[in-house]
Amino acid sequence: MHKSTIIWDKNQTPISTYFGDVYFNTEGAIEETRYVFIEGNDLRQRFLHHKQDTFIVGETGFGSGLSFLILWETFLHFRSQYPNHILKHLAFFSVEKYPLSLNELIKIHNNVLSKNKTLLSLSKRLQAFLIDSTFQFDDVSLKICNDDISNFSDFLTKQNVLIDAWFFDGFSPAKNPDMWVKSLFEDCYTLTALNGSFATFTAAGYVRRNLLNAGFKVVKRKGFGIKREMLIGYKNE
Repeated sequence: MHKSTIIWDKNQTPISTYFGDVYFNTEGAIEETRYVFIEGNDLRQRFLHHKQDTFIVGETGFGSGLSFLILWETFLHFRSQYPNHILKHLAFFSVEKYPLSLNELIKIHNNVLSKNKTLLSLSKRLQAFLIDSTFQFDDVSLKICNDDISNFSDFLTKQNVLIDAWFFDGFSPAKNPDMWVKSLFEDCYTLTALNGSFATFTAAGYVRRNLLNAGFKVVKRKGFGIKREMLIGYKNE
């Protein structure tokens, strides 16, 4: 019998049955994602100063697709503000070993996005894509590697891409250490474009050291809400 990927606690927060960690805190999930990944990577300014027609984002841990949806919304807003800008396309590459079922995704999206009509509408399009991967997103492309994180760099290498911004978004390092190892960050560094960036919700000491040892410049930033710190950084050589 297939093991359910998530359970719901009494606050209707989705929790991974594999890692015993929350996908996100239902209260403030949208704001936290914007703060950590969109603002952490300074994506509005990065879009504005981008010199190519495609911006490429890599993510470790697709989960419910919330980060993708919020990035998509951010990109659509940029395109509406700057319709003549050279940047016309967004490419998103993610990895997910334990994909959620469609019913689980729909429940999460309906719970978390109910007050945001734009995101809820985009979530319906994402659900259609996950049912039929020939579904088109206009100026946005999505490819998900449904495999172990250790195979993600090979997957990306075959796409022949360099990543402009990373969303390091695995479960807690204490509960899901494979998503935070030095070898993964070394592979990610190699696959990062010059001046490419990363953002992550965690500020765990060994994660910071692994990022530094992989070659990234690493900066601590104030965390979201009650979280004291998070990490951001970039590749500049």
